[in-house]
Amino acid sequence: MTIPTHCGMPPLHLNIEGLRSHAMLVSIFMPEPDVSVEKRKWRSWLVHCLVKTARHYNDARLLILAQISEGQRSSAEMAKGRLLPVFDFAFAMEDCITSLEKAIACIRALSKKGEMPSAFVLALDNERQSLNDFRRQQEHMHSQIAAGQTGDGPILVTLSDDGDSMKLRSLTMSFVALFTLIDAIYRDIASLFPAHDIQSPPSPGGMPQISMSMTIEVVQGEPKLPDIPS
Repeated sequence: MTIPTHCGMPPLHLNIEGLRSHAMLVSIFMPEPDVSVEKRKWRSWLVHCLVKTARHYNDARLLILAQISEGQRSSAEMAKGRLLPVFDFAFAMEDCITSLEKAIACIRALSKKGEMPSAFVLALDNERQSLNDFRRQQEHMHSQIAAGQTGDGPILVTLSDDGDSMKLRSLTMSFVALFTLIDAIYRDIASLFPAHDIQSPPSPGGMPQISMSMTIEVVQGEPKLPDIPS
């Protein structure tokens, strides 16, 4: 495992958590008569995969940043014990790869059906191929190990020597390419929710919370209650 000296993973300044909140609000409180039940289901599944991808990506990036901070401690502090958060990098990144690959495969199928005619992520051939190679290598690692084919490269997803890419066996994929895929798929999924502003600042993640407020308007002596809570 390479000990990083800098973080080559771009930060995800995308309002993915805000898209999730918006999708939940639309699903619960604002029924769309022109959207079929089936489409509502797969839209929510795509949002779910996108949020999983982003959270695992952020977790992996935070582990790199934590390792960099660890390397900046004094020798006296390190003598008391050294922390190695980067050794958990593979846990987060493998799940990020899997979630993103599933979402892309779904969008590809939906595009063939005409449900997503302008999918940005499908234009990224090289990036998608690199991601697919990583996912397939992860899935088949157990059979290769059982056959004694551990090879010369890492058998867990790890950092490249320069810290700008990830490696698995003979495969390498830059973090910029991974970010580009996530950015594109965010735009694709957000297009299914036109009222969501893709340029809006990132919202914090966490457990969903719904708050409600109510106003009463008196019209000709009769109270008028709102139809939709906000």
